[in-house]
Amino acid sequence: MKLNKNYIQTFIFILVYLFAIYFWSQPYQERKLPYGEYDAMSHFEVADYMAYNDKSFQKLPPYIDLRYGLDNKFKPHTLWYPPPFHTSLGIIEVIAGDRVIPIFLLNTIMSTFVIISVYFVVNSLFGFLPAILSALLIIFSPRDFMPYLWGQWPERFAYAFVPIILYCFYKYLINYSKEDKKPTYLYLTALFLGINLLVHPLVFFHSILGIAVLYVFLAIKKKKIIFNWKHSLIAAIIFLVIFLLFPYQTFNVFSSLVGPSSDTEGKKSIDLLRLFQWSLNPSDYAGSVPPSYFSFREMHGLWTLPFLLIGIIFLVLRREERDVFLIAWLVSLYIALHRDIFGITFFLHRSLSATAHIFAPLTAIGAVYLANAVKLPSNYNKYLKYMIAAVFVYLALSINMASASKMLNKNTYNDFFGTLNQEEYEAAQWVLENVPQSVNVTVLGIPYQSNVLSVTSKKIRWFAAVSQHVTRFYYYLENKEEVLKSKEWYVMLDYTMLPALKDVETFNNMQKFESEALANHTLAYNKNNIRVYKLAK
Repeated sequence: MKLNKNYIQTFIFILVYLFAIYFWSQPYQERKLPYGEYDAMSHFEVADYMAYNDKSFQKLPPYIDLRYGLDNKFKPHTLWYPPPFHTSLGIIEVIAGDRVIPIFLLNTIMSTFVIISVYFVVNSLFGFLPAILSALLIIFSPRDFMPYLWGQWPERFAYAFVPIILYCFYKYLINYSKEDKKPTYLYLTALFLGINLLVHPLVFFHSILGIAVLYVFLAIKKKKIIFNWKHSLIAAIIFLVIFLLFPYQTFNVFSSLVGPSSDTEGKKSIDLLRLFQWSLNPSDYAGSVPPSYFSFREMHGLWTLPFLLIGIIFLVLRREERDVFLIAWLVSLYIALHRDIFGITFFLHRSLSATAHIFAPLTAIGAVYLANAVKLPSNYNKYLKYMIAAVFVYLALSINMASASKMLNKNTYNDFFGTLNQEEYEAAQWVLENVPQSVNVTVLGIPYQSNVLSVTSKKIRWFAAVSQHVTRFYYYLENKEEVLKSKEWYVMLDYTMLPALKDVETFNNMQKFESEALANHTLAYNKNNIRVYKLAK
């Protein structure tokens, strides 16, 4: 029995995608504890709160509001993003019956969904080989998995919609004719564009730019303006209905688009020489993003550059409608990365994380179509194409995968200072189940000195996220005496880090604090070198 080629290709892609899930999920395969930067904490907090308490919320809980209360400029103290993304994470937590792995696994699937969308679009337009090679490159793209590790979860998922949105709009434009008007693809464009906005406003901005550039380029290509009032009105209504589902959050988009996302970004001087550069200046983001994030060599591999350039040149010279699709996508990303020239600086560096989604297809096309540049007899061009593809795969695995494995592995975010250990996680779980929600927790034992504070403060925040209680360093409280006299504060002494640090002085000070300052307190929790006290009645 002869196997259907489409089935074989689909099977190959499924294997590649399952490998992507495995590769990206390494940090929690063994530790099974939450990890990530502050963004990860916030998204975990929102989803976990809904799941654990079996309810949605409008006003932010105190432990979330403490940090994110003003992030929604349109309606402070409410969610800053529309809730569907976090609701999905919360639902999977409820279904699976676990607080950590289900959320992180579903997030891995959503963050890698861009691999599926790029594969689908490239396969539809250029065939299987460029599509599967594109998917392989994106798996090992640090600009994709680094933000995923940091915690920019909704943004990673939102980028999966960009190629789908552009593809739907492209199909509407190329299939449009006065005799045979097919508005379905335009309506799908509006639908996915609305969903895109609900997931992340920055990526919605990318999609709008892509639509605009694609429309202009195809209008030039087809030498006619395509517009239908009826189609456009219905599409606008579809988008507007989705937009108004969560007005507090969607209207916050306008506040987010106005002005810089930080003082640092707003004060950067405009350098017109950047018009000739794709990346940004690493020094402008020192301390927040590693310099390697701005390096083509580190993020894509220099070996991809010749193929990338060949792919671009090939498409520009051929200029078929499908070629115009990728060229327009590339140009729209270029505009997004240079929007600071027009004074729009919000999340500028984050737009770099979209580069692999267009660079990978262009690189794969450059490799595949390189074989066509040499005229050979019979089927030799076909053999040459597969030989080049084999070299492509070898380089992707030996260079890109090897480099990615140094950043993404089972020890990633296994940080002694910044991530909860098992004992701390269990203590946080106890606080969640046994301490009234109105009560706060203050902590001693976790290092708070200035040289480690930027890292250990993450441990405090993760404790707050898991315990669903406001959690603060004791030594940074301004009203320490009042706190020790209040029933609204529990005191936690965490001895788990001291043996590894060989910090005898802190151990002795905590023992003294326990016997003297907590003399009027009752020991409520005593397990695994962590003790929690509450004021005696």
